[in-house]
Amino acid sequence: MKLADDLYAYPWSQTTVNNCNTYLLGGGSPVMFDPGHAQLYGNVELGLSSDGIKEAPALVVLTHCHPDHVEAALSLQKLGCRLAMHPAEVEYMQGEGRALAAAMGLNLGEITIDVFLEEGELQVGEHAMQVIHTPGHSPGHICLYLPRHKALVAGDLVFAQGVGRVDFPGGDGQALKESINRVAALDLEMVLPGHGPIIKGADMVRRNFEIITQVYFGML
Repeated sequence: MKLADDLYAYPWSQTTVNNCNTYLLGGGSPVMFDPGHAQLYGNVELGLSSDGIKEAPALVVLTHCHPDHVEAALSLQKLGCRLAMHPAEVEYMQGEGRALAAAMGLNLGEITIDVFLEEGELQVGEHAMQVIHTPGHSPGHICLYLPRHKALVAGDLVFAQGVGRVDFPGGDGQALKESINRVAALDLEMVLPGHGPIIKGADMVRRNFEIITQVYFGML
């Protein structure tokens, strides 16, 4: 589903299955964000085919290591795609994150991260974006700001009238609030969350952050 020039979304709408939304920057050097569960990646493949996208991603960016965001990354890596994650999340994945996946009856597999994403600018081919370290849902969670589209790939930091849970190992409510306040200050016209509907329009984005602050901050 095309959202804007070179920006695509492959949302997951079946509420009976926990799978994440996947996003893609197209063009000559495609960048994919959060491919989701391995057994459900066919949904993304169908979407890519429908949009006429044949090129494999030059880079697969993982906002965090929870299985519903990263399981399919191993198969993509075997096809030659490079995987990217924040160093703090790699450390978490090797310890508490892997234990959490096992407790859910899932296996992250032998994922090896090729690119360590530190806070700051990231250039992949023609795509310029900003890596923002946004801990709270997990220690090395990141969001990606796409300035050309004024869009935020939000992972599980914020949703439409919701926030990422902090009761998993590595979760931190105060850190989540601070991370949300950081991204709320960006010039945004779209928020692309890891689950649920996309938030479009500057006014809707601003109102969503107001609701989150009013409703959830007192609980974190």
